[in-house]
Amino acid sequence: MNAGAPKAIQLGLVCVALLAIILGAQALAVFSAPGGSTASTGAVLGQTGFEYLGGLRKFAAATLWNRLEPQFHEYGGGETIDKRLEFLPTMRLVQILDPQFEQAYYVSAFMLARIGRMPQALEVARDGIKNNPTSGLMRANYVQILLIGDPVKNLPEAYAEAKSGIAPGIAWANDDDKFEGYGIFQAVFRLAGDKANAEKMTVEQQKLRSRGAALGIERQ
Repeated sequence: MNAGAPKAIQLGLVCVALLAIILGAQALAVFSAPGGSTASTGAVLGQTGFEYLGGLRKFAAATLWNRLEPQFHEYGGGETIDKRLEFLPTMRLVQILDPQFEQAYYVSAFMLARIGRMPQALEVARDGIKNNPTSGLMRANYVQILLIGDPVKNLPEAYAEAKSGIAPGIAWANDDDKFEGYGIFQAVFRLAGDKANAEKMTVEQQKLRSRGAALGIERQ
């Protein structure tokens, strides 16, 4: 790994330490305030601190990911991304800091599945859905891991998740994620013999590609 990853981890540790200080200050504001109106003031200060804490956590997660992501593309000709196990702790830290950071679940679950650590891969994928229940990408992620594990045994569950992934109320961060997710769902629908939904995914992917989705993007 190049020097970028250790620096990213160091930065993450610094951010975590800062978060601990802020969290302590938040707790102090809430619990040390006397009764009456001052207690309400303490609660307000605590809530304000919590909101600031959330913003800092998301900043730290994004910083870590931005340092890590360029390295995903450095191993295309040699060692593949699924062998870079040293990336996993940083990805886990991103998930802890920002539970809504979808790509951290998506990539790490795929890596774990590719090296045969299916229980951990499924756990990560389920955490992604738990923390992002309306995310189409997290549904596609779980479906993908199920197929990697056992496409025959897991087909009923994968099919149910794919149907959930195209239900009303499902959201996608961008067209690229939606294009890839629909490709995963399409594979399940074909395996299940659901020609109507498989064709629907084809039509939707064509619409997304016409808007520029997935053009020139090489996914890991």
